[in-house]
Amino acid sequence: METKNEQKAIIDIGSNSVRLVVFSYSRVKGLIEHLNIKTVARLSMHIDEDGNLSSEGIHILIENLLKFKDILNDISVTDVFAAATAAIREANNCEMVLLEAQKQTGIQISLLSGEQEAYYGYLAVIHSTNITTGVTIDMGGGSTEVTYFENKKIKFSHSFLFGAVSLKKKFIQGSSITLEEKENLIAYVLEQFQGLPWLHNLQAPVVAIGGSARNLAQVDQQRKNFALHGIHQYELSASDLQEISYEFAQFSFERLKKLDGLSTDRADIIVPALETFRIFMEVVNSSAFIYSKKGLREGIILAHLIDQSPDDFIVNDVTKNAIRHVLGKFNINENESLHLFGIFSSIYDKFMQWGYIAPLHNNKLLRPAFQLFHIGKEIEQDAYSQQTFHIITNLTIDGISNEDRLKIALIASYKNKGTFKQYIEPYQHIISTMESKNLRDVGALIRFIKGINVLGRSPIKDVLLTKTAANTIEFIFLVSEKYMLEQCQAEKLKRHLEKIVDMEVKLKFVDMEEIQE
Repeated sequence: METKNEQKAIIDIGSNSVRLVVFSYSRVKGLIEHLNIKTVARLSMHIDEDGNLSSEGIHILIENLLKFKDILNDISVTDVFAAATAAIREANNCEMVLLEAQKQTGIQISLLSGEQEAYYGYLAVIHSTNITTGVTIDMGGGSTEVTYFENKKIKFSHSFLFGAVSLKKKFIQGSSITLEEKENLIAYVLEQFQGLPWLHNLQAPVVAIGGSARNLAQVDQQRKNFALHGIHQYELSASDLQEISYEFAQFSFERLKKLDGLSTDRADIIVPALETFRIFMEVVNSSAFIYSKKGLREGIILAHLIDQSPDDFIVNDVTKNAIRHVLGKFNINENESLHLFGIFSSIYDKFMQWGYIAPLHNNKLLRPAFQLFHIGKEIEQDAYSQQTFHIITNLTIDGISNEDRLKIALIASYKNKGTFKQYIEPYQHIISTMESKNLRDVGALIRFIKGINVLGRSPIKDVLLTKTAANTIEFIFLVSEKYMLEQCQAEKLKRHLEKIVDMEVKLKFVDMEEIQE
């Protein structure tokens, strides 16, 4: 698979569904998903008594591959990687199925081992989150892959020979699970997990991959009226899973199918998946269940890209890379977005030292907030603040949690106290009054710094801050070359500084050549 900007297709032949996804990649804009089409195939339900994929199952597979091939031909995508997982991997007639599929469709299918499937999921997680030590669980229709990683390095992996569809087939006779069936399913899953010694009591966050995990995250967002857009890196607690389990037990199958957040085609398999996740949390002794939107398909793409451009995929630069990709989509240069960040940092540090600004709960948010400040201007100049807040609260930014993304949005959209109050109003249950003030003050400080950077040039080289006896703060900007425009803007915007420190601010611009003389 090449690493240029050409589109690349992944056909993911799973036990529950067959999915076609088309990606492209560039260092500036990152991995972009252009097309995502799923068909519910339930191939694992077509394994017969002899352990073979039935003729009907083979027909469903080939029919879907031919449909996807027609689509790819229509959009002129020729770089295709087809991967098959548990349903075909565990079929006794696996080789025949692969040969027949290639014969009738011309598509060569790569059969992934359980270990490969687990690895690709892990790879996607470490490159799209800032979780350094954790446990992944990727529950498909016919298998469940788990890994454990420390400092983003994989330590263990395993593939269990059960998934949401196969558990339903094994334990549930009707459309809804009975109490006895549920108890038997739980006992079976617990026995499987307990048979893997390295899994016990890891006390690490669980990162869940796959459609069932996504649906549970969506259900939880609906039940909590979660106000922020975005599902990647959404976190549930062990008690959340227990509460959902209790609620599902009260629902009929018909009610489950209509439940907000739950896909209709997963209504019959969501309970086996939920109980598996819940038991997994108990065995691992974890309190955090985090959904990762990035999984097998992204892992496959990443494996190819990393081989070709390793410097683009440093696991400890997840957020830095994600911000670069956001900026790239708006045609903003990463380095230019950081112009005067050093000046901002000097003032911020001095304000903290003097007690005018309290440190943020996470100071790592300062850099991305500075880079994304007023990014909405790229869409509409007159409504840049509203556009900025909307963009960031509706973006997925790898390595940044939903709550931190909200904080970045509040800082980066800062215009004045009035708009800040308007934006934060629906989220006061998330952000405390004290932190709200901190975010507002940081936004005001960035507003000043970004505001004096009118043309993106670099006359300001350093800044010195002094307190005077007259209860004022003097800013001395050391500049080179022409600086009249910056000086005019600074005078116009200094009110934002005065609201932070609650005293008079005086500004002075000094040519560095005059100092040297």
